[in-house]
Amino acid sequence: MRRSALLSTVLLGAALGCSSPTPVPVAQPPAQSSAPTAWVHPRPARGVPLTEAPARVLAPPEGAAALGLPFRGSVTRIAVRPGQRVRRGEVLIDVLMPELVQAAGAWQAASLRREAYENRTAQLKALQEQGMARIFELAEAEASLAEARAEQQGALALLRVAGLEASAASGVAQRGAVPLRSPVDGVVTEVDAVLGETRESASAPLVRIVGEGPARIEARLSRSLPEDTTFEFSAPGMEALPVKRVGQAPSVDARDGTTLVWFEPEEARSLPAGLQGTVRVRADALPEVTVVPARALVLEGGEAVVLVRTPEGHRRQPVRVVVTSGADALVRGALKEADTVAADAELALLAEGGAL
Repeated sequence: MRRSALLSTVLLGAALGCSSPTPVPVAQPPAQSSAPTAWVHPRPARGVPLTEAPARVLAPPEGAAALGLPFRGSVTRIAVRPGQRVRRGEVLIDVLMPELVQAAGAWQAASLRREAYENRTAQLKALQEQGMARIFELAEAEASLAEARAEQQGALALLRVAGLEASAASGVAQRGAVPLRSPVDGVVTEVDAVLGETRESASAPLVRIVGEGPARIEARLSRSLPEDTTFEFSAPGMEALPVKRVGQAPSVDARDGTTLVWFEPEEARSLPAGLQGTVRVRADALPEVTVVPARALVLEGGEAVVLVRTPEGHRRQPVRVVVTSGADALVRGALKEADTVAADAELALLAEGGAL
């Protein structure tokens, strides 16, 4: 009976214990770290990029071309293939365009009539001076001459739509095909044509050519930059190329907060259009800019400071942050390379019992 009563007492105590609230542990104040922080020298900013951004080489105005058809035509000869280097003015493809053949024939016919009426008008003027020609005869000749000139100009306008001058009319009328010539020096990158194929006007280009020209590089930068920064462009397989800023978009792209900036090599140079690379922004020329660990910065009174070691302990040196890049920060202020700063300012202050 005693054992049964004792067991009942134990079970009752357990039940009462389950229903009582669990005691809440008292929060302990965080222990202040006494581990010493490292003290480092500020480094010069040479070779440290402020930022970098993807970039590409733009095609110069005369560094790329696409040959299409201004009128309906059929391909009669293909003279080039992709990868072939061509010179400006070289024939790439021949196309039979009936409208241009008719225009070339009309030019020649109008030229013959014009020549004949010019001669007739000159004869009638000479005869009129001698009283041997009537006025209406001269008027008819001059009217016919004007019509011939008008037909000639109309035919010439059609020829020029295809990039042809009057001197090419005879050849087009005789051969029946129009030669399409390269407007630039470069390499053929695409030939989209088949012999005998008929294409409508304003269809996809038959031939594309890409060349080289004075390089212009486009990049999107995500922050404003100091005036004294320098730039370089690098791409796979080439050494870093010093470039200069030649233009900047006046507005920020609302989609990603970036700004378009354009660069050119400091020394004129040609680069392949479409080359992809990176523009790096360097701080080499910025005055009073040094590199410290990013954790060396601490915010006090709304400004960034670093802790500079002194014989008495340390002093707070205000600095202006130019940019942070990973574990480093580029700062402008009265720091010297001979100074030593706390690599982790918060840890140093905690170790000394200072306030953050």
